[in-house]
Amino acid sequence: MKKSMLLVLALITTVGVAAPSKTDAMVEGKADFRKIVQHAKEKVFPAVAYIKCLREDNSSGKKITGEVLGSGVIITPGGEVLTNWHVIDKAVEVRCLLSDGTYYTAKIIVSDKDTDLALLQLQVPKGVKRGPFPFAELGDSTKLKEGSFVMAMGAPYGLNRSVSIGIISCISRYLPGSSEYSLWLQTDALINPGNSGGPMVDTEGKVVGINTRGGQGMGFASPMHNDK
Repeated sequence: MKKSMLLVLALITTVGVAAPSKTDAMVEGKADFRKIVQHAKEKVFPAVAYIKCLREDNSSGKKITGEVLGSGVIITPGGEVLTNWHVIDKAVEVRCLLSDGTYYTAKIIVSDKDTDLALLQLQVPKGVKRGPFPFAELGDSTKLKEGSFVMAMGAPYGLNRSVSIGIISCISRYLPGSSEYSLWLQTDALINPGNSGGPMVDTEGKVVGINTRGGQGMGFASPMHNDK
């Protein structure tokens, strides 16, 4: 009995000594993860654009003019911007506010309703000297898995430059009422009105999706596929 008790006490002592080191490792891991998230955010945040669209609608038989707010992300140093089709649909004027506080009008290059994506080109006024635009690198959403951490960036409710963090809940969600050819990334990162068109970013600081819709604790994004 004495030997058994001594053995139990020895095991308890051993576990007691080992436990703090495991806890310390977990704390260090959390600190490292915060740095990873911060680094990823800093890579993309300067390329996030706040978009204001002047829209005209004649479907009711008379012209109705309104303003639509959304987000976008610059993907080339020449000023090409990815956003949502539903942000720029029926827009007669598109303006983008950049991270440095400058405004540029944008030309719609191409848009697609099924994928809810649109490509814009920032218009630099003649005579204005402008260096390369800050831009984000496109990633590959096929490398994501359920449980992968992502960040949703944009301008929710017109609040310029915001970020929320969550995980991928589903890598290929079909949504009734959407195109039968489109599958979406589902996340629990907050995507509110105004976030539409903003980037969904992985922990490497690459754009893996474009925020499309959200509500009731669920958000959805158009996936990015990079063949490089």
